[in-house]
Amino acid sequence: MTILKDDALEFAREHITKYYDTDFFPKPFEFEALWHCWDDVKRDLTSRNIRGRHVCTPRIMAALKPNNGYRVVHQTEPLESLIYTALAYEVAEAVEAARLPANQCIACSYRLSLSDGSFFSGGSGYSDFVEKTEELSISHEFVLLTDITDFYNQIYLHRLSNAIESSSSSLKSIGDDIEWFITALNNRPSQGIPVGPAASVVMSEAIMIDIDEFIRNKGFSHTRYVDDFRIFGNSEQELSRIERELTIYLYENHRLTLSGQKTFIVNASNYVESELHNEFALERQKIFESFEMFNPYTEEAVEVDFEVTDKKELLIKRASATIDTVLAFKTLDLGLARSAIRNAKRHKEDVLVDKLIANYSFFSPVVNDVVLYFDALTDSEFVKEIQPKLPLLLNEKAIESELVRFWTEWYLSGHSEFLKNSEIRQFIYDSPFIENRARAAISERNISWVREMKGRMSSLGNWERRAVLNATKILSKDEREHWLKPMINSAPIQLDRWIAKWVYDTSKSC
Repeated sequence: MTILKDDALEFAREHITKYYDTDFFPKPFEFEALWHCWDDVKRDLTSRNIRGRHVCTPRIMAALKPNNGYRVVHQTEPLESLIYTALAYEVAEAVEAARLPANQCIACSYRLSLSDGSFFSGGSGYSDFVEKTEELSISHEFVLLTDITDFYNQIYLHRLSNAIESSSSSLKSIGDDIEWFITALNNRPSQGIPVGPAASVVMSEAIMIDIDEFIRNKGFSHTRYVDDFRIFGNSEQELSRIERELTIYLYENHRLTLSGQKTFIVNASNYVESELHNEFALERQKIFESFEMFNPYTEEAVEVDFEVTDKKELLIKRASATIDTVLAFKTLDLGLARSAIRNAKRHKEDVLVDKLIANYSFFSPVVNDVVLYFDALTDSEFVKEIQPKLPLLLNEKAIESELVRFWTEWYLSGHSEFLKNSEIRQFIYDSPFIENRARAAISERNISWVREMKGRMSSLGNWERRAVLNATKILSKDEREHWLKPMINSAPIQLDRWIAKWVYDTSKSC
């Protein structure tokens, strides 16, 4: 039975502070409360095996894909995020040691290296995937391209436990507890890992260890990025055979299936020329190289001191030109869009704002980057510039997507100046997300809203109830403390007690 260790929890705190709990949702304010009460939090989390805890199901939404499809994404509750990250820390090094060696460039994606709160300090490995593809295409005539259908959501959790134990027999207990924990997150279904947390990459790579070994044992050369396989051979017949055998192996041992729509056997050199060396691909690579280098894990720009102002100006011009290039295609190029937006965000340049607003639905698959870019720019001058344009967003088709609406509301509700617009204010207070209504109440000090919600606390969900608790910070000292004191001592849910204490301790001067 696993008891979480101090070093694992400290890693989890550093990871979530520096990076994220999930890359599909805003980072919850609750973490500030957990850090404020950190000694108590650690004492609670290290006091008993995780199986003695009540586990809450994650927030679940459908994220738009560039092709207008959707994928399910998750945000685990804050305490569950800490636990999941700590569990991944405990197994990451053993999982990495069990994978095929990095220098073989077979398992290219996200080599695990724990450092300064990062799981993947060596980068994403995508360039190794491309280079190995080019290398193998020279010595082989054909390539089988395939990937796994809905990979994360189809992972069989008992096989995950087996994979962790196989990486090190000493991890059997923690592998069993990880199986139990994720099953509890899923509200009992035994398939699927959360989509969004970095910890899930550790789990997915554990699953892939024996699959890579299976292909290699069959005598084939291959390279893989996450669940995207490129298997090489000298005849279509032998690649058809490995496709059949891999299909059976995945089903019998993992209950996974290959995507029929994404499985092809093609001439290897033609594939490289048409897909990797075509004019667009080469231009795309030049664009990436022209930007600052990003850490592929965080996709934050590496710190660079600009000695020449022209370099910064050139980067901004390239960001604008890149967005024009992206807009020229019917389908959004996620990598190019993110690189351009994040470079502009890093330098707090508003060169992309008008294009992103005018094409908000097109860029909705990267709505988190768009909104965080806007938020980084927002000051009094920017508010004056953007405020007349914001109502246009409210009628965008993409707003029908709850994740796009959530992010849009999160941005608008965080700035009181925007709430002076009656249309925006109505949009926020009509929101299905009480969390964003509470954020708006804090921004404009809407005391009556907080008082109204106090009487409804018992009927609210976890995220909603905590958001209202946080909003009590705008009440008068006497009113706030009269409500918070009993909660600090007797709220039925421990996280609520920590939030009440954080608000009580940090709002005394309000």
